[in-house]
Amino acid sequence: MLTASALQAGMPQSTDDGKRAVPPATEGAYRWLDPIIDLRALIVGSFVDPIDAVAMQRAAMEAMTKALGDPYTVYIPPADERAFRTQLSGTYVGIGVELDLDDGRPLVITAIDGSPAMEAGILPGDAILSVDGKSTEGVGAATLETLLPGAPGTVVALVIRRADGNERTLNVTRRVVETPSVKGILRDADGWRFTIDPDRRVAYIRIAQFNDRTLAELDAALARIRADGVSGIVLDLRDNGGGSLTAAVGVVDRFVSEGAIVSIRGRGDIGRTWDATASPEDLRIPLVVLINQGSASASEVVAGALRDNGCAKIIGTRSYGKGSVQDVLQLPDGAGTVKITTARYYLPSGASPHRAAGAAKWGVEPDTGFRVPMTEQESIASAAARQARETVGAVAPPPVMWNSAASIRAGAHDPQLAAAVDAIQGYLDVVEWPIVGDLSGDVGAGNDELRSSIEYRRRLLDELHKTDQTISTLRSTGAGVDDPLLGSDASLIDGAMELRDRDGHVIGRWIIKDPAALRTGIGAAAIPAPEYTPAREPEGK
Repeated sequence: MLTASALQAGMPQSTDDGKRAVPPATEGAYRWLDPIIDLRALIVGSFVDPIDAVAMQRAAMEAMTKALGDPYTVYIPPADERAFRTQLSGTYVGIGVELDLDDGRPLVITAIDGSPAMEAGILPGDAILSVDGKSTEGVGAATLETLLPGAPGTVVALVIRRADGNERTLNVTRRVVETPSVKGILRDADGWRFTIDPDRRVAYIRIAQFNDRTLAELDAALARIRADGVSGIVLDLRDNGGGSLTAAVGVVDRFVSEGAIVSIRGRGDIGRTWDATASPEDLRIPLVVLINQGSASASEVVAGALRDNGCAKIIGTRSYGKGSVQDVLQLPDGAGTVKITTARYYLPSGASPHRAAGAAKWGVEPDTGFRVPMTEQESIASAAARQARETVGAVAPPPVMWNSAASIRAGAHDPQLAAAVDAIQGYLDVVEWPIVGDLSGDVGAGNDELRSSIEYRRRLLDELHKTDQTISTLRSTGAGVDDPLLGSDASLIDGAMELRDRDGHVIGRWIIKDPAALRTGIGAAAIPAPEYTPAREPEGK
């Protein structure tokens, strides 16, 4: 199974290999269980209150999957299996978001097109802080999967935190979610429109997710643009969280006639490779593939394989970095289900897009000179404009000339799509790819993350400044509570003390050797700061 993200709450998941049998226990496994059995006997025999043996067993099983440190491996208890199987079926009831776990919080990779989540304005990067009043801090993957699905027509209250730090409450109505996989540039009463430049015969195809319908829908779209005449395609995989590996391989095979597409390797096994097969229907034409940080899993297979086989230019920003494969296994005796990471996948170049902790390289990188980042404001405006033109009956968006990069930037608020149009038009005109973006590679991606981290730090410091101002105002009104500079139980020996001037610049740093003298000195010479002015970043950084 190749899933789109750690969790797909209210989102279908698909498996290519089906269920696998759980291997039988060995003698060593029984010895491994001895201390657990001893602990259970101790608890059952000595704990003061009656024991819920089933709950204790389920908690032990969930703890085993958590101990692996892999957010994609989860235990689904029997009570939650029905909802999980419904998700696998491809038709499901929920709000339609793809989630990952980030620092103990569910983080939205993307809201599924046409879903209640998208209509409610949920965006990639939103952190879900609570669901129906229940905090999601530290919530387990299996538990989270049960919070968002529900009966059609029921409302779930979400508290989300935007990337800019602002929090808001959203009430989202659950419903059956069935969304098309393959889309055009816009939709009207006659269906999807794919051609964006009739003169140069350029088409635009967006794959929103990879599922059992993807290949049939893609073949129908390709048949239409072939009938109109096609010389180049912009393939948009942005915010596509992935899905079926079979669908991803099939998409690549429509454009590649020979060579490897993707391989998977598990622990200690040879693995398996999917190769392209030649067909008269293969389209060997210039391709531009759009990706961003929301392009994960199967999307990374398609983008990486097309580029590695010399078929496409990659434009946008570095992809998400999920290169692991999951299987769904049924435990014996009705004990539940486990979704477990069994392999990693590798692109034709031999690289895996999987992001390991602390790694500098991950995902699929735009080609050098084709990295086109977007600000948060541009992403929000672009998503809103796209939703409007893809929804029949919605308020008509401003007219856009899709063969004009300038019009796309102004009307669709989408500099990445504008760059893609510039690139493919330039290639068709002079058979040479024009540079349309910035440097790529680790420097480019590192700059994107550093810029985001600096902005996040700025927001935190601004919030701290506002809080200090509030404290100062309250103190000026006569309010007063105990606010010690140093807790009496604080362990200070060999701790570090940093001193900043009023502009926030560090002017000294000391290692503490005499906590008593420090407490006495600070207590006599300092008061809690009413304000804090953060240091500003040097100009040009």
